[in-house]
Amino acid sequence: MNLTSKQRIVLLLLTNEWQTPIQIAGQLSKAGDLSDVQQALKDLLKEGLVQTNPTVLGLYRLTPEGTAMKESELS
Repeated sequence: MNLTSKQRIVLLLLTNEWQTPIQIAGQLSKAGDLSDVQQALKDLLKEGLVQTNPTVLGLYRLTPEGTAMKESELS
């Protein structure tokens, strides 16, 4: 799977802990564009790399596949 630069950045910022898009955007070195983060999350969700919290809306974390992809991006 080929990730865009924005998707790659969001993937690298995500962890196995639940995070909001605002928290992720806040980690960006430049002023994080929340709409870009949200779009990247939607794209990563469709690819099965990210999951949403089933009980609390607006929280995201890596899936095992996303963790593996993140590790391959870092190596």
